[in-house]
Amino acid sequence: MNSIFNSPFEVSLRVLLILENSNGLLYSSDMLAAIDFMAVYGQDFGISDNNMHGNNLFKYSEFATRRELTKEATRNLVLKDLISVDCGQNGFTYTITTIGIQYCSSLKSDYANCYREMVTKVLNYIEDMSEKKVLNLINEHSIRSLRKGGN
Repeated sequence: MNSIFNSPFEVSLRVLLILENSNGLLYSSDMLAAIDFMAVYGQDFGISDNNMHGNNLFKYSEFATRRELTKEATRNLVLKDLISVDCGQNGFTYTITTIGIQYCSSLKSDYANCYREMVTKVLNYIEDMSEKKVLNLINEHSIRSLRKGGN
């Protein structure tokens, strides 16, 4: 039996929830992965009182994998017409479609609602940051964590 955890399907659901709350902004797959990572590990960034996926010594090593999963997830979501892709001077960026918004309305679990709240907090936190700055912030936290022995 295949696990849905840490799969493109799981990441797809979170990408939809991010884009649902993005107010029509276009995000690259790397930025979507960064927003997702910060939402799940909000405590590390001072955004939340706890991490949605708990504390784990290897969380920053997850980020590279999450970026790849997000690329696969966005590809799948575009094929299902749940998000649309724009190819501009900044590369491929994504926004949610009407079908994607309708699909999100069916996601009503406690986890989905908590995740939506965390996404809102992350989007407010990074509002004036460039993608490069957000990715550098995650990298800085990763280095700091390594120096502290994974904490």
